[in-house]
Amino acid sequence: MIFPILFEDEYFIAAEKPSGLPSQPTVDKRRPDFFTQFKKQLQEERGKDFYLGLHHRLDRDTSGVMIFTKNKIANEPLAEMFKKHKIQKTYICLTKLHKCPEQWEVKNHLAEERDPVLKKMKMKSVRSGGDKAHTLFRKLKTLKKGLVIEAKPLSGRMHQIRVHLAEAGLGIYGDDIYPAPKNPQAPRLMLHAMSLEFTHPFTQASLKIECPIPEDIEHFLNTLS
Repeated sequence: MIFPILFEDEYFIAAEKPSGLPSQPTVDKRRPDFFTQFKKQLQEERGKDFYLGLHHRLDRDTSGVMIFTKNKIANEPLAEMFKKHKIQKTYICLTKLHKCPEQWEVKNHLAEERDPVLKKMKMKSVRSGGDKAHTLFRKLKTLKKGLVIEAKPLSGRMHQIRVHLAEAGLGIYGDDIYPAPKNPQAPRLMLHAMSLEFTHPFTQASLKIECPIPEDIEHFLNTLS
């Protein structure tokens, strides 16, 4: 598989992560991951010394844009932007058809717990402890069997968008961890990282790196319509 490059300059390179691949290496060394495969692709094209630095991740079943550093001088500025939430991430979600405002935000605290049935780690809202989680939501479209929701996380908690929507009765189609609609059946998690927006730390230019909606989400949009 050749991963499409969405943006590149002398400091950064952004590419489209497909659904189904972990963002980075896992405990199981035999399991393919996006970072390793993309680095291999670039080294085969440009030489074995090509440098690629990993600074953020997407859930395994989430598709969309990921950005990497191309040299070590860019590592600290990019890491700092992610740490201080100076990179605006925008996601598209296909959710259950449920009453919701045109725009709203969720501000709460999330804590990790192990689901005894699924035997997986998941997040839940807590009244005390946990980490702050903040997401802005906007309803883009109402379909016959679902909604198209835009999500802008302002913090970086695990599964943040998924749990915020599920707890609002707006589970994302294809979610195998949080409550989600089962009919029609989605081919995978209907969550896509559409864009990254930030001020380039070296050139000071305003950048918006976008990733087109993949075919499987487009097809499922038609199903929901």
